[in-house]
Amino acid sequence: MSKSQRTREANAEKKKLRAEREAHAEKQGKIRKITAIVTSSVIGVFVAVVIIATAAYSIRMNSGGYLRNRTAASSADIDVNGAVMNYYFNDVYNTFVDYYGSYVSYYGLDTSTSLKSQTMSGGETWFDYFMSGAKSNVEGILALNEAANADGVTLSDDEVNAISTRSDRTDTGLYGRGVKRNDIFDAKKLEALAYKYQFMKQEEFTPTSDEIDAGYKASPEKYQSISYYSYDFTWSNETDGEGIVTKEDAKASADKLAEATGINRFRTELKLLLKEASHDATDDDISTSLENRLTSGAYYSSSDDGFSEWAFGGAAVGDTVVIEHEGSSKYTVYMLASEPVRDESRTVNVRHILLTSDEWGSAEKAKAQAEKLLEQWKSGDMTEESFALLALAYSADAGSYYNGGLYENVTEGRMVAAFNDWCFDESRQPGDTDIVETSYGYHVMYFIGDGLDQWQSLVADSVISEKFTEFNSQIKEKYPVAFDDTVLEDIPG
Repeated sequence: MSKSQRTREANAEKKKLRAEREAHAEKQGKIRKITAIVTSSVIGVFVAVVIIATAAYSIRMNSGGYLRNRTAASSADIDVNGAVMNYYFNDVYNTFVDYYGSYVSYYGLDTSTSLKSQTMSGGETWFDYFMSGAKSNVEGILALNEAANADGVTLSDDEVNAISTRSDRTDTGLYGRGVKRNDIFDAKKLEALAYKYQFMKQEEFTPTSDEIDAGYKASPEKYQSISYYSYDFTWSNETDGEGIVTKEDAKASADKLAEATGINRFRTELKLLLKEASHDATDDDISTSLENRLTSGAYYSSSDDGFSEWAFGGAAVGDTVVIEHEGSSKYTVYMLASEPVRDESRTVNVRHILLTSDEWGSAEKAKAQAEKLLEQWKSGDMTEESFALLALAYSADAGSYYNGGLYENVTEGRMVAAFNDWCFDESRQPGDTDIVETSYGYHVMYFIGDGLDQWQSLVADSVISEKFTEFNSQIKEKYPVAFDDTVLEDIPG
């Protein structure tokens, strides 16, 4: 074979190999391209699935359907779904925030952040804290509903209509993601029946006059009040420094003041101490400070380091005692200014409907609504019962609207000035109505009449509280409530 022939064959072989390599490379390129396309498609599908799933979850949560279709709590014959439980949870939360207002931050609560991510000092999350309160409330509500159903107690059509009106006006946005008007309606029906039954039982537990007398005689100190003067002597645990008052010095000063028995002598010595403590004070300032040391209408307490035991245990007017308070660096000198007596002051029973500017948009609109409701009542049968229904439907006072705006055995000075003055007007007669403006808003008033004397009210409240506590414990045991934690954990918080 010639050299040229060998060269031609070698070149041919190289072309063949190059062609094979190019064919292989093209094949591999196609494979890589296909793989890229497939991979891209898979990733795209996955992302789409995630987006769709997230959107679907968000829709379910916003609609409330995800929680509404699951049972969060149940008793013997009553189920509470997750959306209604969400309402109860946020009701506890809102009550806390409303009560403490701007001070919630001092407790470590950030209202702009998820409650589930915030831990309290004890390690419990704020979500768990509020959920615990909600569970406790639901246990009580369901137990009372079960007992009411067993006794044949139901809401009237008028009461249901009033609750419907209230639910229509309730801002759903305050009660959690996905909570709708009907969820609030269902929750408030349960609350209303619980309150109705509770109020019926309280009336059943109200003691007779003979029982009130017997209750008073059994523990008179619980229902008596006293007046007394007091002055504190504090000490420091520091040992060095100018003006340091030791515990021994404070005790010696307290004992010296306590030697001044009798009202006049005690007041004289107390004036001297007040002048010594404030050299620049005028005589009027000292007199005012002296009167500020007088406490009137004080009742027995088991947590005042033995003072009540001394004051209600036979001490005479003008007697003094020195008390060292546990956990504080002070001695207090007390002087008994009046013997224990029962408070026989008058009380009144009244209903009201509160309309606020926050709810109605302005003070003018709140006043107009108050006038409208009063006219609406006057155009009807003008009964206490019909007034109570309006309170159930419209009053902003969360503490009374389930009881038809009722306040019983109200003592003079308990309510804000304008409210109080209207109730205790000497000309006031049962059935009187009016509109009263206070710092809270406009109150549509209904005067029922006189209540018990104050001491009688205290005895009656004690008896009712004791009986109802026992009853409540019994029905909670009889009608236990089970919670599904998996549903509770899905409440947004």
